[in-house]
Amino acid sequence: MEKNENNPFIFFLVFDESLPRVFFTFHRTFKSYGLILVPVRIDQLQNIISASDQSQVIVISSVMNSSEMKIYNEKVRELLKFVLKNRRLTFMLLSSFLKLSDYNLFSFSKNYFFLKYPIDALLLSEKISRYYHLKSKTNMKWPGGRRAGIGEVL
Repeated sequence: MEKNENNPFIFFLVFDESLPRVFFTFHRTFKSYGLILVPVRIDQLQNIISASDQSQVIVISSVMNSSEMKIYNEKVRELLKFVLKNRRLTFMLLSSFLKLSDYNLFSFSKNYFFLKYPIDALLLSEKISRYYHLKSKTNMKWPGGRRAGIGEVL
């Protein structure tokens, strides 16, 4: 059975029922790079990561005001402790607030990124699309030869 080509989805974490303006800005820019931005709620995040066929799952979260920051601190930070252990997930937090202690907690895993507002959406979308395409390559082989071994001693 032949495996289908991965759909280029980027997930956008939303905190309430309405979509923020930032979502529509990034949706337009990602579309120009051939990526699809999909809104996802916090409770759906873990299910999507486990059920996704993508080799690399990228989640973007935008915190722009204090109410979103409160929801982020209460719900998302606790989930990140468990979800970031999965190397398939890359979490990008866009915020105008300070880094908090998240960067110190999660930076060792190499799949947590903090980006401070203001951000040029076109430049960020270009970098994320390049990151996605580099991470999604599955047939990466070591370019060198085989390691030398010791032959049989007579």
